[in-house]
Amino acid sequence: MSKTWLLLALAAASPALADGSLYAGVPETPEDRSVAAFSDLGAWFGFTLPTSERPDLAGAFVGPLLFDEGTWVSEALLRPVVTIDGEKIDLAAAKTVYESPPGRLLQMFDVEGMRLAFDLFFEHAAQATIHVHAYSSSKKSRDLRIEWQVDADALARSDLRVSAPALREQIGPRESRYAVAAIALGSPIEKTDRRESRNARRDRWNGYFRRVATGERRDHPRQVLAQKALMTLVSNWRSPRGNLTHDGLFPSTAVSYFNGFWAWDSWKHAAAIARFDTELAKQQVRAMYSHQNERGMVPDVVYVDPAEDNWRDSKPPLSAWAVNEILEHGRDNGFLGEMYPQIVRYHEWWYRDRDHDGDGLAEYGSTDGTLVAARWESGMDNAVRFDGTSLLKNDDEAWSMDQESVDLNAYLYLEKMLLSEFAELLGKEDDASRWKNEAATLVGKIRAEMFDTKRGWFSDIAIDGSRFIEDEGPEGWIPLWAGVATDEQAGSVRKRMLDPHKFRTVVPLPTVSRDHPEFSDGYWRGLVWIDQVWFGIEGLRRYGHEEDARVLADQLLENLDGATTPGKPLRENYHPLTGEGRNAAHFSWTAAHLLMLALDYPKTAK
Repeated sequence: MSKTWLLLALAAASPALADGSLYAGVPETPEDRSVAAFSDLGAWFGFTLPTSERPDLAGAFVGPLLFDEGTWVSEALLRPVVTIDGEKIDLAAAKTVYESPPGRLLQMFDVEGMRLAFDLFFEHAAQATIHVHAYSSSKKSRDLRIEWQVDADALARSDLRVSAPALREQIGPRESRYAVAAIALGSPIEKTDRRESRNARRDRWNGYFRRVATGERRDHPRQVLAQKALMTLVSNWRSPRGNLTHDGLFPSTAVSYFNGFWAWDSWKHAAAIARFDTELAKQQVRAMYSHQNERGMVPDVVYVDPAEDNWRDSKPPLSAWAVNEILEHGRDNGFLGEMYPQIVRYHEWWYRDRDHDGDGLAEYGSTDGTLVAARWESGMDNAVRFDGTSLLKNDDEAWSMDQESVDLNAYLYLEKMLLSEFAELLGKEDDASRWKNEAATLVGKIRAEMFDTKRGWFSDIAIDGSRFIEDEGPEGWIPLWAGVATDEQAGSVRKRMLDPHKFRTVVPLPTVSRDHPEFSDGYWRGLVWIDQVWFGIEGLRRYGHEEDARVLADQLLENLDGATTPGKPLRENYHPLTGEGRNAAHFSWTAAHLLMLALDYPKTAK
């Protein structure tokens, strides 16, 4: 076996993904999003491996899927036709290996004394390259031809172009031959300074895998999960295009309308991406702040076409937390200095446009006076706690709910504390004192006014302070994560979180208490969202309940359907009683929080 072929074989075996089959399948229709597409470097198109059920696609890469348009433009834009000594070879009948090594899709065939490898990777965001390597173990020279069938119709109806020169050569005993094909989107196929070299790609992916190593063997459930989460995040990465001026992540490639950047999704993505690529994490934060308006507002979601952006509402203020996570994994005062004034403007916007009565407790709201947009601003679109809510007008561009939300104010408290730390790092001592003083005032109000001692739970309150909104959901434990609660308050919240009649369901910490009459499998009305579970687990840890956090983390990972199973996608949310995955597959913030859990959990596990 040649050294090159040996290296290919080893690459397929280690450190290959334990869930290589995550990227395998053939879509039934151009709109079929059930098949996951691999991409890299922020490409706007992706491919997957064929399966044994489609032998006619052996050697081809399925796709591409165009992420912005949401359609598969072809079953296979390029199909190889291999001829040896004048005989057409049936690759499907050969000894075959399909694999997904780090940053690549790989197919290998052993047929008639010839070993063939088809290796697809992205050289930059606009181009995927297929390297073909042929090695002959025959004792005589062979006539080798590799030609390509091109889906001309797919090229005609897309902005794709291909370069696929044929290989026609004699190959002697123990000799190798090479061919290269390329598929580009939106730009000519040519040499470019943006092209990533093979060594750079190898080093980048080796770095990714090293940084998401849990310390367990490759097939350990937590390592499988960490690698799957990593691949989900990278394949949802998009480079700048149109109105999207920085790199960022789609929530999912499995749903056509998730083809933009959402605000609080972006903050969560950035916090996890910082674990393996701090520069990409910074770009994800910039992707949203580059759209901040003159009032200081950051929009809910932005798209390639600015006409589609949603300015009806914003999203919960978690950007300072995301920036802090980035700084924890790569101190950069230049980045902090860039982001600090923008975070300050956004923070002040909440009090200017979302504090109807000026009492220092903010409300979720909207810019257009609609309740549906105000619900979206909470991120918990149809949460039970908003069923009786109305809107109050602040001015022509700002409306508030008639209830003050405890999670929002806990987020704002944490943001004040982080802004104080940021100001100290930047030498802004007056700012640091201001933020500390404001945080002290706010934490006192939340503890005194938004904690129901009768139930032992943090809750939203009517804007006049006359009553608690008694529907219990994740807003009750967000104050633990943010560091708002007293030890006594945290202990009371803990009891309800661990009560099997309330929040300790099969998959723990659903979005409404199990004993609530509205508990169901509705979107935010009972399903489990992994970001909220992570906030709850981390909140327990923050208050010293390490064993409780460990038990909940263990229960979560054991009962999430397919989370630690090779080849199974990570889902948008999960059924609290069965663990069944629901809604979008390959969901970025699920991947983000499970990656952090997989990396941090072994530190406290017994």
